Amino acid sequence: MNELETDLQRVRDELARAQAEHARLTAKIEGLQAERDALVRAMAIQPEPPAKADITAFTKDRAIVSILRQGGAPMRIQEIVDAMTAVGRTETYNGVSVYLDTLLKTGRIIRVGRGRYVAAEPSP
Repeated sequence: MNELETDLQRVRDELARAQAEHARLTAKIEGLQAERDALVRAMAIQPEPPAKADITAFTKDRAIVSILRQGGAPMRIQEIVDAMTAVGRTETYNGVSVYLDTLLKTGRIIRVGRGRYVAAEPSP
């Protein structure tokens, strides 16, 4: 019986350490998420509007990346289409969607949430 009691105490001690580590990591994750959300909100405060002259002559993939880079916050497909239309380009939801898939695969944009995209950081 003494050996079983020793094993039980060992398991209790390990469990307590694991629970403490879990609580620490959960707090760290929540803090990082809050910091990320604050940074996204701060970036959205002063977005640079897309300039018509800058985007109208771009290829569609370059125009999408430019819109996302200037948007300042993650954008949905329809928001990208609307922004491109606002600067004089005629784009469709499906057309932009197809390009987003390619841009994701090539690492030029990043999906930051379900249906929300941002431009990847430019290479140095």
